[in-house]
Amino acid sequence: MPKKGKKAKIPLSDEEQLLLFQQRLLAEEEAAKKKERLLTQFLKDKLAKEEHNSALNLNKINTQWRTVLREVKTRELHKDIEILSQTFERVVDCKDSVIKALQEAKGGQRPSDFLE
Repeated sequence: MPKKGKKAKIPLSDEEQLLLFQQRLLAEEEAAKKKERLLTQFLKDKLAKEEHNSALNLNKINTQWRTVLREVKTRELHKDIEILSQTFERVVDCKDSVIKALQEAKGGQRPSDFLE
């Protein structure tokens, strides 16, 4: 007794075999094209994601670099301020000593007396 659901194979003519072969070939070509489209889309999506991540990472690096540059510049400016402060104090001390010397030479006059 034959099993249910199975058809007995009927020998195909040459034309039918050619038609079946062409259908299989066409189906394989379509499957290959679909696979290629999917792969192309996947790679495009991956490239877009990579470009986005690259932009974000570049922004992070630039932010960190600016922070480092600010710290270095801050240290340089503090050194410059310290040097200028010391220079100013030295100039003020020098001028004070000149004023004191002039006061002693004039006999104890006030510094405002020299302006007259």
